[in-house]
Amino acid sequence: MKQILEELKTGNSTIVDFFLLANEKWKDILSDIENVNVDVLAKELSDAQGDFERICNNNTALGKVIMPWSGFAHLYSCQVGFEDNGPLALKLSKAFQKSSCSLEVKFAAERAAKLYSVEDYA
Repeated sequence: MKQILEELKTGNSTIVDFFLLANEKWKDILSDIENVNVDVLAKELSDAQGDFERICNNNTALGKVIMPWSGFAHLYSCQVGFEDNGPLALKLSKAFQKSSCSLEVKFAAERAAKLYSVEDYA
């Protein structure tokens, strides 16, 4: 997240575009989240890591951060919180940890889940 803030601080407005594209990718990944188990979702996440890195103009470090943060943000609203998406956010958190995503993605997912208090839905 520090890297994202640094990029924004230096005026890199493409970060916004990266998040918009990431949000569209999450619509696809999470379209059937209620009907898939954690293992299936973990496989989808593993397969999608490269897509997020490409979304970020092949900046792998940035893609590894934006992937998990944008995933939880996709399910969350500042106005109502997770509302009914709390259990889905918990499933996403578990899937990230079971995935074959890089350690950087898993670490960012863990930090994002803590910030969003996903464990409240356990």
